[in-house]
Amino acid sequence: MKHEVSCWQHPPSRLALKDGELHLWRFSLDAPPEMIQYLQSLLSTNEMVRAERLIDPLKRHSFVMARSCLRQILAKYLGLNPELLKFGYNSSGKPFLSSPTKDKLTFNLSHSGSIAILAVAMDGEVGVDIEKIDAALNFQSVARRYFTLAEMNELEKLSILRRRRQFYRLWTRKEAVLKMYGTGFSLPGSIETLVPDLDHCTLINIFLATSYVSALAVNRRITSIQKFNMLPDREIR
Repeated sequence: MKHEVSCWQHPPSRLALKDGELHLWRFSLDAPPEMIQYLQSLLSTNEMVRAERLIDPLKRHSFVMARSCLRQILAKYLGLNPELLKFGYNSSGKPFLSSPTKDKLTFNLSHSGSIAILAVAMDGEVGVDIEKIDAALNFQSVARRYFTLAEMNELEKLSILRRRRQFYRLWTRKEAVLKMYGTGFSLPGSIETLVPDLDHCTLINIFLATSYVSALAVNRRITSIQKFNMLPDREIR
């Protein structure tokens, strides 16, 4: 199915999801210390405990940025203050809005390196994944362990120079589908990523930045994808 996909743009002042529409947000995880202090005030006690458990300062910083931006974006759709949102988690740790419950807003968040991506939709389930390309990763070893025969054939027919990016394209599609199902990364080898509409799902790769690869999976037909920057383009690198 053909999807109408917008360019990355600044969001409108009022946010609303139309039928068959999905919104993608990208934002930088870089921020000065004074901004981090403010953003921490938007988090719940549980989120702050999770942040404090992260020993690596960069990982703690990224977690605070990602969760606070998630709250700010979802709050714009709901017309609420970010700190009022409450989240629940399924058995595999996938978050969902537990309050307010009157809106059927679904979302999924992923971050890698200095960039995060958030998918927001109405009804259904959504999964998104982003990976920063690692030039040192032995991707062929990972592929042999987790990829299907068709996916391995897809890799091997490409030149050596093109295989690494294609590996990440397939890997992010696989992770996005698993995140959509909300089952965790338990059976990656059973997910076939070369099927355009897997079990009536929308499954596509999304361009974010040169050194990153991302993918989106939604368990419904999507006709339009609107892409928004939360921060200026110069901060996306």
